[in-house]
Amino acid sequence: MTHSFPGKRTVTLFIHALLCGALLALAVDANAQSWPSRPVKLIVPTGPGAATDVMARLLADGVSKTLGQPMIVENMPGASGIVAHQAVARAPADGYTLLFTNTSGLAINLVSFKQLPYDPTRDFAPVAMVCSLGPQMLSVNAELPVKTVPEFIAYARANRNTLSMGFDTTAGAAGFAAKLFNRRADVGLTEVPYRTAAQMTQDIAGGTTQVMMSSIAAARAVVEAGKVRRLAVTSANRFPGLPDLPSVSETVPGVVMNGWFAVVAPAGTPLEIVQRLNREIGEYLKGPEIRQRLLAFGLATEGAGTPESTGQFIRQEQDNWRTLARELTIEPQ
Repeated sequence: MTHSFPGKRTVTLFIHALLCGALLALAVDANAQSWPSRPVKLIVPTGPGAATDVMARLLADGVSKTLGQPMIVENMPGASGIVAHQAVARAPADGYTLLFTNTSGLAINLVSFKQLPYDPTRDFAPVAMVCSLGPQMLSVNAELPVKTVPEFIAYARANRNTLSMGFDTTAGAAGFAAKLFNRRADVGLTEVPYRTAAQMTQDIAGGTTQVMMSSIAAARAVVEAGKVRRLAVTSANRFPGLPDLPSVSETVPGVVMNGWFAVVAPAGTPLEIVQRLNREIGEYLKGPEIRQRLLAFGLATEGAGTPESTGQFIRQEQDNWRTLARELTIEPQ
């Protein structure tokens, strides 16, 4: 019986591969331990001045103070956030490129587009939640003779197909919330999509549109001017910043919709870096200043959570939006 032994070249190559793997692991570990040694980039999927951008800049400024390096916001608007998400998905997984993402980028786009140039689940490493409570708000022109959701439903049914409800198409959740309320409440509203929140609020203030589904912040100016009346929010419970305002679900069960914001990194980012970022963001979100600023935007935070709980939250949201799209017969484009 003869035995076949590997040749010297094979053994040499095997040892070389082991050494390269070990050196690479050491290099990655060393990079993670020295991170950050230069500024960290936070990509934002909207233009400057939008609520998402303002929030990202608040977070970046706060975290920079303890991170030891500046966190620099880079705006990358376009295509419902697809441009920004694709860029981060393809960025090096070294902790120097992060994404300030939202409901649209990681959940709504899944059911709105047939194909995406990024995988919302596999291409990103969850880092931290920033805001998990960002409801939409149902409001009406102040001349409409209603002050509560039950009164509005009764009025709308009595005047079926004569009232119109506007929503901002750039805020993905608003359109879904409008359609969900229209269907569940059975009120026969004509749905009017707007390209900008400014035009929408101008039309409802003037009476061109009688009803609006929007973020709390988008309606603030016309509400304070007395042109528009708030009726309810779409969070499951009452919003902390407006405790006297009921939730829609108190009258129409199941009409619950929250926008949310989170920070993610390219898949494969070293765990040590992800955990460090999570801790820094978590500490910042504990501060009373950021919590008050969020409430002013119609948002609330329950803290950063953990990378694991953030990933679990995002996956659950993706399932929820798939279910919602089926109910509303939303066909991806």
